[in-house]
Amino acid sequence: MKILKKENWWTWLLLMFFSCGSDIFSLGALLDCYDKNSWYAKGKNWLLGFLCFIFPGLIMIIIFHIQILCLTAAKLDVKGKEIYLSPYIWLLCVIVPILGWIIAIVMFIYLHIYILVALYGGKGEKYVKD
Repeated sequence: MKILKKENWWTWLLLMFFSCGSDIFSLGALLDCYDKNSWYAKGKNWLLGFLCFIFPGLIMIIIFHIQILCLTAAKLDVKGKEIYLSPYIWLLCVIVPILGWIIAIVMFIYLHIYILVALYGGKGEKYVKD
């Protein structure tokens, strides 16, 4: 848990680059963002998603990534949680062509960057257990 300290923000930066953004899953686990009663905790959902061709399973992975990213950002007090925690905003971005897709990509990058900024600012230290 000491990896959440302020001086270790660069570790998360390196993890973000070398894991292509999947470091958010371990950061979400450290910040206790997972819910055992949520849709992603049920194995039958994943099995059904990947048995019905591969495309629904890939969409599930993208939604899971965005959900954990948003919950992690909310735990670290990244500004704008009223916007990025609403699923309707993400759905609107996916439905509206071109402009909506650009806004969704910008929000995705914004959350990744400002999670690192929050860790640099020391907002992860309140989750460190000694």
